[in-house]
Amino acid sequence: MAFWSKFIVVVAIISSIKAVLGSGFCPSRLSVKCHSRLIVECSCPPEWQLWGNVCYRLTPSPHTWDDAKSACQDMGGKMAAPCSFEEMNFMVELARNVESNFYAWIACNDKEVEGTWECDGQEENEPFLVWNRDQPDNYANNQDCVAISSDHNNRMDDDYCRLYYLAMCVRRAACTHGLTQLRD
Repeated sequence: MAFWSKFIVVVAIISSIKAVLGSGFCPSRLSVKCHSRLIVECSCPPEWQLWGNVCYRLTPSPHTWDDAKSACQDMGGKMAAPCSFEEMNFMVELARNVESNFYAWIACNDKEVEGTWECDGQEENEPFLVWNRDQPDNYANNQDCVAISSDHNNRMDDDYCRLYYLAMCVRRAACTHGLTQLRD
């Protein structure tokens, strides 16, 4: 019985809030029309750069591809793999700001099956891959890891996983949500 009475009170409160917000009138001034809008504010830790609701940064030192994955985890993130041109362009600009002639590992590889590229976080979809001309080339039959590179027109290149490059890391941003009243 106590459950149902609390449930009814919660429903009544929610209904009242919906009625006030949905009425088109501001609760503080009933003669002024207004609308509510959801606001999302996100921030990143120092040295990370905000893009959308995620944070990016490069590892401070070069690593092999496998070690780069661990380095990103040690910084509280994971190695990044772009899902769109916009995201890849953001990564390119971030890398270029650190080093004008850059190579940066991303979380894509064909280690398991040659020619079958996998990107972390894109298991459900076809991986987003934007290769430079004549790439991937699997030079000497063992280029299994992917980097974005200024030497490859800011596009992707398959390379030897044992080489040392900076790595692109990503983590969730700290986001808060709230409502704001907009007056007409």
